[in-house]
Parts: sequence; structure tokens; C-alpha cells
Amino acid sequence: MAPPTEPALSDLERRKKVKIRLREDLSIIPQRYEGRTYYVVKDPVSLRYYRFKEHERFLLDYMDGKHTLEEAQKAFEARFRPERLTLEDLESFTSQLLQAGLAQNESPAAGRQLFDRYKKRQRSRLAQTFLNILYIKIPLYDPDRLLTRLKGPLSFIFTRWFFALSVGVMLVALGLVLSQWNTFISKLPSASQFFTVHTLIYLWAALGLVKIIHEFGHGLSCKTFGGEVHEMGLLFLVLSPCLYCNVSDSWTLPNKWHRIIISGAGIYVELVIAALATFVWWWSDKGTFINNLALSMMIVCSISTVIFNGNPLMRFDGYYMLADWLEIPNLRDRANKYLSSLAQQYLLGMEVPPEPYMALRRRILFVTYAIVSYLYRWFITFSILYFMYTFLKPYKLGAISYLLGTAALGTMVGYPIYRLSKALHRRGRIPDMKPVRVGILAGVVALLLLAFFFLPLPMRVNSLALVQVDPHKMDPIVVPEVGGYLEELYVRDGQEVRLGDPIARLSNPDLEIRLQVIEKEMELRRGQISALAGTLLSYPYAQAQLMPQFLEARGALHHLILQRKLLQEQAQGLLLRATCDGRVRKLVKVEQIGKALDKGTLICEIAEEDSLQAVMLLDPSDSKLVQPGQDAWIRIHGRGYNYFRGRVVGVSGKEATEIPLQFSKNYGGEVVTEPLPDGKGEKPVNQLYLVTVEFVEMDDAIQPGVMSRCKIIVEPKTLFWRLRRFLATTFDVGL
Repeated sequence: MAPPTEPALSDLERRKKVKIRLREDLSIIPQRYEGRTYYVVKDPVSLRYYRFKEHERFLLDYMDGKHTLEEAQKAFEARFRPERLTLEDLESFTSQLLQAGLAQNESPAAGRQLFDRYKKRQRSRLAQTFLNILYIKIPLYDPDRLLTRLKGPLSFIFTRWFFALSVGVMLVALGLVLSQWNTFISKLPSASQFFTVHTLIYLWAALGLVKIIHEFGHGLSCKTFGGEVHEMGLLFLVLSPCLYCNVSDSWTLPNKWHRIIISGAGIYVELVIAALATFVWWWSDKGTFINNLALSMMIVCSISTVIFNGNPLMRFDGYYMLADWLEIPNLRDRANKYLSSLAQQYLLGMEVPPEPYMALRRRILFVTYAIVSYLYRWFITFSILYFMYTFLKPYKLGAISYLLGTAALGTMVGYPIYRLSKALHRRGRIPDMKPVRVGILAGVVALLLLAFFFLPLPMRVNSLALVQVDPHKMDPIVVPEVGGYLEELYVRDGQEVRLGDPIARLSNPDLEIRLQVIEKEMELRRGQISALAGTLLSYPYAQAQLMPQFLEARGALHHLILQRKLLQEQAQGLLLRATCDGRVRKLVKVEQIGKALDKGTLICEIAEEDSLQAVMLLDPSDSKLVQPGQDAWIRIHGRGYNYFRGRVVGVSGKEATEIPLQFSKNYGGEVVTEPLPDGKGEKPVNQLYLVTVEFVEMDDAIQPGVMSRCKIIVEPKTLFWRLRRFLATTFDVGL
């Protein structure tokens, strides 16, 4: 006779009998946040950290593989009466523990589930690497033993006297810069001189060296305050290789000021390095390797610290310091989640789970932080990409920056939209949306799409420009036919003159001698004529004999008078005068005074009042948009952000084969060039066209030869047109 079978359990009873076992290697550390006790759970295998509230910590004690979910539910309700805990909520909590790998159930498939979770984490990490191409982390090394050895010899770094000394060094460096500000600015190279290939190599080396010290500062601080550091590796920050150190173990420290010190240790180290580099740069010879490396370290350790590490709007050191100071764990995630809930509630009309009580100040903080940090990430990302584009474009590598920008756009816009739509579809929440709200949102999106395809927006092209004189509005002052010695200059270069003003005085000794000889000959002829005239009056009978001599003498005297007049005119021509109203340009050097100058030698040029123009170089795609008569704005280098109005007067239809040296990268410009065959000039490597812009307004301080930035207002174009143009020029396809 077969033994009686036990009655089958219902689905509800089976769910109640489930047992969950928490991993025994987990560490649970209590912490205080805003007057409440929280518990940080450390996973020593994955080096991940989780924060639980007090009632969640109570449930963790019942995840021992012995108690069922039903027993845990009853114990919870007895402990936190009158609060209720449904079986569904308890199952959701245990599901999160299982997915995080903190616990496992007693089923035979538990091992397989752990392996699947591990593979999922690996895929997620790989996906995050490609989704954030400007911040790629590659773990390489466990530095815990090395940091333990270094902690003893370097313990003086955490003493008060060293802190006071380092702060003093920073203050002295800051005082040096502020007290010698004008000298400091004059010692700095210009942007065109600094942002070169060689400088970028210095910056690259400085960034790598500084970040190594920076990360060891984090690691040593964490070890000093009792934390562990088990991960160090390679970090590609904006494609630049440097080091990173995982000090997430600081989250287990109960003292928030210790956590703040650990987060700020890297910033502190960089500021000390910046101060020391300031002294090295100040006292080293300009242009040397040490001088350039020190300048690069100053920039990396000061500007990058403010923009990146010290800025709480990005998830770097400053962010974690702010989060610990405010005692708001996961500040950005919570702020983004709160903003997302508001968007779902007010834009889509969905019913979202109510947030726990939150003071008005906290709600304002979350909304403000979520919006500002998101916009700042956009600004920083595309500022970096724009800098890369302007640097790489002359080498025909601008497409790299465009591709990175496209990838960044996909990660910052496309991926969040994809996750939101996937979450809404998976949870079946689309029917919860209110049609009116969805209709309004759809209408706004439709208007944006219409604007994208059909709304022309103002457009401009801009480029580096050189201020020069219009050759058609120049009057040259040259050495006259007789030549001569330069005796005196009456003007200086750039001086304003009027018609007839003296410019320079020349002398010609040969001309002076010839005038003296003619004067003597004229005196002799006059004496001869006077004697012959007296003889003719006294002896009329000798008229036939003496009259031819008298007429010859008078003719010779007249010829001498004409010669003297010509020589006197030539002598007067040695005093050079302005031929028009204008400004003196290209004046001969003072060193030429006293030297003989050949005929035709240029003394100076007189430029008319409106003779200055800006010449710029544009690539073919931009030059096609420019037409004569279009308005332009010209900003002179060294004159701040004041713009002068201009107008396009010429667009060359021929490719530029030779350009002024000021445009060449070899001479501090932006255009990649190569020497001409004769070695007397530079020609652009890429195809460029010359565009001429005349000044509509200007002042006396604008001089030829200065560089400027010129932007031309062209015909408005839609965003869709610009996208097509970008694709056509970047990938060389016709659209």
C-alpha cells in the first residue's frame, strides 16, 4: 500500500515558505545621516556598496537561510507596529537583494543565477564604457598592500604642521600672482602660441603625472582613516591616459568629515602642485622644457581642478564632498529621480508613487541640482569637443570631434529616452498617461520638429582675419628720379597727415654742384652780354660783327635759366610732401637717415582714412555662403570683446596659393601650411578662399598687421540644412 501523499501547497503558501540566505562575507556598518541611522553593506567581491534604512536592516537579520518570508513578515510587523508589510513588498525587497548578488535562495539554480548576474554586470560595465567615451576606466591593480607600506613613511602629510606649511605655500603663490598680476599676464603665452602640438604633449604628460599623485592622495587618505583600497587602474579622461583609484570604501566610514577629506585629498594635492609649479614657472627661462612643463602643471592643477574635480555639478571629487556635507547619499541620482517623477506627473499626467516627506528647501535643491548639473555636463562635453574640433580641423581630422559629439549626443539624450520608454512599456504604464497632457506634449514636440525642418535661424561663418591696408587706397611716397641722401624724417609711422604736409627731406650733392656751376655760368654770360651791349652802343659801325655774339650769349643765358629752373624744381622735389589726407604707413626706418637712396625707393605710403580691411580665409563650404554686401563683425585681438562693424567687399573665386605668414600655424596662426618652393612664403595645405571685409566703423587704435576674429552674417538656414551640410562635409557625400 503506497504511503499517503502530502497535499499540494498553494502558490501563496509556497511563496511564504521561501527562504533567503544573505552572504556571510558581507560587512554591515552603521552610519548617521541627518540624525537618522543607516547601514552600509559592503560587497568585498564586487567592491559595491549599498545603503539600507533601519527597517531594511531589520529584515536583513531574517535573511539567514533559516527563516521564511512569512516569519520575516510577522517579525517586521511585530517590531514596527502599526506599520504593515505586504508579502509583495517583501518579495520585491528580496528580489533586489538577489539581483544585487547580496543574497541567494535555497533553490538548486542559485549558482546559475549568481553567474548570470555576474555576466549581466560585466555587460553593463562594458556598455557604460562605450556610453561615456570621454571617461573610460580600466581596472588593473590592487594597491592595498602598497598603500599600507606607504602609509607609515608618508604619515607626516596628515600632520597639522604639514597642513599649515602647504597652505602657506599656496597663499604665497597666490600672493605672488596677484601682486605681480601685470607681469604674470605678460609672461603668459598667447592662445595661438600655447595651443600647439608640443604644448598638448606637455599637457598630456602633466595630466598623467598629476593624476597619479592625485589618486595616491585619495588612496593614502582612505588608508589613514581605516578604509581599504582594492582597485586602481587606467583612466582615459578626454582620451588622455591617467590613473584612477577606487576609494569607495570610504562610504563605510562613520565620520562624514573623514569622507570629505578623502574626497578632497586629490584637489588638495593638485593645489599644492599648482603652487610649486607657479614658482618653478616664474623663475625658469621662458620657452624651456621646465618652463613649459611647469606652465602645463599650473593649468592642469588649477583650471581643471575648478572645472572638473572641484565642481560639484559633475560626479567627481567636489560632488562627493557636497553629498557628504549635505548628508544626501546619491545626490544626483535622487535629484534626477525626483525631477523625472515631476515630469511624469505634470507632463504626462501619470500617477507616481508619493515621495517621502521632503521640505521645500530640499525639493528646490533637487530640481535645481538636476537641471543645472545636466546643463553643465552638456556645456563641458561640447566645449571639450569644440576645442578638439578647432585643433584637429586644420589637419582634416575634425570629423573625429564630430563623431565623438554624435556619440555624446546619443548617450546624453538618446539613451535616457530609450531607458524611459523601455521602463514605461515594461511596467505597462502607458495607459496611465492622461491624453490631454500627452497631446500637449506631443504638440510641443511637433512644433520643435517643424522648427527643426522649416524654421530658418540666423547663421554666421567666422574665422581668423588679418587687418591690412587696401592696396587700391594707398599713395606711395618714393625717392624722386634724381635720388639722394635721406637727411630728415618729419613724421612717424601711423601718424595722421594732411595734403602737402612735409614727410621727409633728401639731399643730392651732385644736384647742388650743378646748380652752383650754372649760377657761375649765368653770371659770366650776363657779364658777356653787358659788355657786348655797351660796345654796340659805343660803336654802332661794329654791329654787324658783334651782333651774332650778342645773340649767342643771350641764347646761352636763356638755356642756363631753363636748366637752373629744372634743377631748382628737382631740388624742391627732394622735400617730400603728403599727396593726400591719410595716415602714414610703412615708413622707412630711422636707420636709413644719412644713407643714399636710389630712385623709386619707398619712403612711406599714405593710406586714406577708410583704407583698412580685414582679410580672412574660409574653406569651400563656408565661402559659398558669403556674398559681397553681407554684414560682418570684427573683433580685434587685444581689444577685449568689442566688435567693429564691417561689410564684405570681395570673395575670391580662386583657391589661395599663398597666404600672409600671420595665418600659418608655424607663425602662431591657425592654418596648416607648408613652405613655397622658393622658400619665401607659405601656402595652405587645405583648400581655402580669400574673403575681404572693409571696416564700416573703426577707431585710431586699429593698425595694419594685427590679427582679429571676423564673423560674417550669412543667409539664415534651418537646423535640418545644417545637419545635411555637416554630413556632406564630414563624410564627403552629396546630399
